[in-house]
Amino acid sequence: MTEYFNLLYGILFSLGIILSILGLFYILWIMKKLRRLDSGSEEMVKIHKLIKLGSNTYLRRQFKTISIVLLILSVILLIVNIPLAVSFIIGAVTSLIASYISMVASTLSNVKVTQACKNDLNNALKIGFNAGMVIGVSVISISLLGISILYISFNFNIQNIVGFAFGASFSALFAQLGGGIFTKGADIGADLVGKLEHGLPEDDIRNPAAIADNVGDNVGDCAGRGADLYESSSANNIAAMIIGVTLSTVTSNPLFIIFSLVSRALGNVAGILGGFFVKIKEKDKSPIAAFARSLSATAIINIIFFLILTLICFQTGWQFLFISSILGIMLGLSTYFIVDYYTSSRYRPVKNIIKSSETGAATNVISGFSLGLESPTIPVISFVLGIIISFFLGEQFGIANSIDPYIGGVFGITVATMGLLSITTIILAFDGFGPVSDNAAGIAEMSHQGEEVRYNLDKLDAVGNTTKALAKGFGITCAALSAIILFEAYLEEIKAIDVNIYHPIVLCSLLIGAVIPFVFSALAIRSAGVAAYAMIKEIQKQFKEDPGILENKSLPNYEKCIDTGTKVALKQMIFPALLPTLTPIILGFLFGPVALAAFLISGTISGIILGFVLNTGGGALDNTKKAIEGGLLGGKGSKAHDASIIGDTFGDPLKDTAGPSLHILVKVINTVSIAFAPIFIAFGPLIIL
Repeated sequence: MTEYFNLLYGILFSLGIILSILGLFYILWIMKKLRRLDSGSEEMVKIHKLIKLGSNTYLRRQFKTISIVLLILSVILLIVNIPLAVSFIIGAVTSLIASYISMVASTLSNVKVTQACKNDLNNALKIGFNAGMVIGVSVISISLLGISILYISFNFNIQNIVGFAFGASFSALFAQLGGGIFTKGADIGADLVGKLEHGLPEDDIRNPAAIADNVGDNVGDCAGRGADLYESSSANNIAAMIIGVTLSTVTSNPLFIIFSLVSRALGNVAGILGGFFVKIKEKDKSPIAAFARSLSATAIINIIFFLILTLICFQTGWQFLFISSILGIMLGLSTYFIVDYYTSSRYRPVKNIIKSSETGAATNVISGFSLGLESPTIPVISFVLGIIISFFLGEQFGIANSIDPYIGGVFGITVATMGLLSITTIILAFDGFGPVSDNAAGIAEMSHQGEEVRYNLDKLDAVGNTTKALAKGFGITCAALSAIILFEAYLEEIKAIDVNIYHPIVLCSLLIGAVIPFVFSALAIRSAGVAAYAMIKEIQKQFKEDPGILENKSLPNYEKCIDTGTKVALKQMIFPALLPTLTPIILGFLFGPVALAAFLISGTISGIILGFVLNTGGGALDNTKKAIEGGLLGGKGSKAHDASIIGDTFGDPLKDTAGPSLHILVKVINTVSIAFAPIFIAFGPLIIL
């Protein structure tokens, strides 16, 4: 039997690497197809180039800033632990590469979607989706290749590659936070000055922040989210491998170690196959139905893959793990319905906010924020059920294989997490579609396209808002389940099972962990406010110095707005990003690894719940504004519309700056702790009560 497992280990590990390489060839093929498509009129291309130039300029300067911080941290790590430093650098660099590819795919495709909407809505949908597929497939493929190559290079020693997860998380936090600050500064500035002060429509070419707003979609929603789910994939795979080592030692079955890598590679294939189902049918009331079919198809294909994989890897009790994988997939699918319920104007929550807008901005904001506070309830109940059931199934697997039931239960949760993450490729494709369609609508508005084109793009943009909200919900769902296996991996590292919460030091660590997500969110939201202030002043200055802009006699200085937003975002992102990175290190040295475990528990719980509050509340306020702009309560220009603009402005930094960054914060504090655990153990706590 041992020979069988070893042979299968070699075959499956090689298969995972081959599938990841093929994934990269697939995205090259998609990119080649996208480049050949028609880009439309000269005016459309001109606007497209401005967005592309602004996005490249921002990302180049952001990478330069991140590189300086990475260099300093890498030097410190090289002194402490060379393998940790090497894997950290590779994880950080590959995360930035995934972020860059995400941005390139978005900026390449936006104008193609605008042009396609002149003739065929279905084709336009497919182009935007293909851009998203480039993001999804590249993120998973690069992550798997990076981990696999490091795993081989370090002689199959998992401990030496934990820095990869730390590096990926570190870069992702900067990318998401910086992009979020930039995009919300531009968006809020464009709305408050353009819409409220001067009554300009969305993406009006007279608005100096119009290009910066579209740049923000690319550097925040695409580049930032690409880095976000890149680190989710990397951190989860490495945590699962750490847990797999323990099980492999007990059972002499090395397949426990690579199960996560192979399942993710197959999930990438399932996402590609599911993408072929994205096509609008005549019976569809909305293009979102095409995405729903694709998501369902991807889930079914993944279930088939998990059936085969669990059957051949774990011959005894495999059915328990197979059911756990289905449970994880179902949790991922449930995210769609939960997010849709809380953020769609078809249901009670957003309808209540719309109604409250009749009486002004104050009641609009109160309704939106109270909805955000309510929103974690259903997801938390789902998590609790998912964790309990998957742990029970894992226990049964452990009993069937003479494994400690607790460790078996942990592996059951790990497999459920792999099931959830198996649909990451298609979710990222949906998410990438959002900013592409938003950019396409902006290009259409600024290049004065016909009503039919704008009507088609409004339909796609509405779908894009839903898919972006889905991706944010999926991100925090991933963070919730991921945190469980990351925490278990940390306990494996420090060889501790029990954390005594009665000890004063442990209680203090719990309090510090609970407050960190709130402090981080405050800093992130305030940073978006600072960026918005700078953008507003720049827009007002341009209108004052050149009255011809509003009269359509001259063009604004778009580059100045982009430059203003870039400088503020890069300056403001540094301290909030360092906070969750340095805090666990300081606590680990001061209080020791066991007290740090308490910090991780409370920080994870606090971060996940707050993430739901900010993401859902902000998303609901955004969709309230869009529903009113669609004609409700008097439509554009009405009192309710003005109130909804204020509400959307309040919600923007919640859902696009702080909220998505909390997904990463939860994983950063865990990956940092896992990477430094051996050092904390070696030095011991400096403060002992």
